[in-house]
Amino acid sequence: MVKTFLRKYGFGYALLAPVVIYLVAFQFYPLFETIRISFYDYSLISGNKMTFAGLDNYERLFNSDRNFWTIMFNSVIWVFGSTILQFMLAVPAALILSQKLRARGLWRGLMMVPWVSPVIIVGLIWKWIYDGHNGLLNHYLTDINLISENIIWLGDEFWVWPALLLTSAWKGFPYITLMLMAGLTGISKDMTEAAHIDGANAWKRFLHITIPLLKPIIYVTGIITIIATWTKFEMIWALTNGGPGFTTSILPTYVYTNAFVYFDFGYGSAVATLSMLFVLIFALIYAKMFGKDNG
Repeated sequence: MVKTFLRKYGFGYALLAPVVIYLVAFQFYPLFETIRISFYDYSLISGNKMTFAGLDNYERLFNSDRNFWTIMFNSVIWVFGSTILQFMLAVPAALILSQKLRARGLWRGLMMVPWVSPVIIVGLIWKWIYDGHNGLLNHYLTDINLISENIIWLGDEFWVWPALLLTSAWKGFPYITLMLMAGLTGISKDMTEAAHIDGANAWKRFLHITIPLLKPIIYVTGIITIIATWTKFEMIWALTNGGPGFTTSILPTYVYTNAFVYFDFGYGSAVATLSMLFVLIFALIYAKMFGKDNG
């Protein structure tokens, strides 16, 4: 029986084994350990042994931590603000780059530069641009008389979020543009030409033909972008380290601060567990709202 099974399926399972081993060792085991440690009092600073604390870490988060709800709100602003801005840049970029342009390949290649550049490098470049004393942004805004004195972009509680969201949108929009361009190649020109003959202008063709046919692409790209933005904090860490104070902290940066700055692994694991739970809830809500008509 076993020999027959191995003879029939053994080779296929052998091919799958490296992937399964990787997922178990580097995905499921760390996930399980994070959830488990969140129920323990485990701090290297205090020097105490790892002791079971039940739901104490979660009770502390919800009832005692003055920063938690601000950071939760920041996470929502970061994810949805960044995603919306990325689509606002990607849609016109995809429409333009899908047209017959001179040196179109060059422009498409340049469009991909932000996406393929390392996050830390992009963060450092934009940090120099936003510099409150010698930054290029202040220099050019002063030259055209939009501002009269320098703005500390990354130190001002009002301007820091627009600066972060703009940087995130610039970094991430090429991926969405690429996906949309792939979707646009699948739209039959006969449909748009027929609509044009029937008197539909460019806006109506875009609204009633292009967008409906791109809905499956937009749906998949949107959920990938939301999850990727939620779980990645390198851009914020490179620009502000979550500051000033906790003004720009999000849940992943709060995990890093508690676990690897304060060395409170139990509390950091509780924040990480809640972060995973929240992103799962958001993904399910998104799928429920927009996935029904997109397969």
